[in-house]
Amino acid sequence: MRTPRVVLISATILACALLPAAFADSFMPAASQAAPRGAPNSVVESDSTGSGVVDFRVYYDPRGKVAREEMDYFHRGRMDTFYYYKDGELERVEIDSRGTGKIDIWVYLVDGKFVQRYERDTTGSGKPDLVRAFGVN
Repeated sequence: MRTPRVVLISATILACALLPAAFADSFMPAASQAAPRGAPNSVVESDSTGSGVVDFRVYYDPRGKVAREEMDYFHRGRMDTFYYYKDGELERVEIDSRGTGKIDIWVYLVDGKFVQRYERDTTGSGKPDLVRAFGVN
């Protein structure tokens, strides 16, 4: 059930997390399709590898628009990448890039496609100590 949008955004964010200099360009590619709709207040789970472990989950709001997505991007057995939507539009992504169970990367978007701010916890404190803001308001 992974949409091209989720895979594209995951790949972009992962590349930026591994190569922070990649954030010098604040453009995030636009999705090729609209956010999928589901049954109001429902949850859909998927096992993309056939391992029997859920590695993708979508939560829908009362209007049937995507509210949140969770992904076990690194296939470690627990969700590590979280996408938050407002009115069906992506507004924030949080990543546990180290597999510690704690978020260490936060990406804030404008219009669902432009990176407005990037924050990273490089010390393991749970709080961002590296913040980069971009010219998108």
